[in-house]
Amino acid sequence: MPGKNLPAYLKQVLEHHVSNAQLTHDTELQGIYERLTNLNTKVELAKEKIRQNRLAKDPLTKI
Repeated sequence: MPGKNLPAYLKQVLEHHVSNAQLTHDTELQGIYERLTNLNTKVELAKEKIRQNRLAKDPLTKI
């Protein structure tokens, strides 16, 4: 993966704010982390499906 997708980046930013005591780690934040992790998984699966479709159309394509 060349770069982080948006959900992974948002989770990293939230973790940074928690470590700097700008946010408290509570149940609401934990729920946000879980939803971002789930969304990140879905984004990665979609990206892989796109890669596979491109390879199926043109096996010489470099990904």
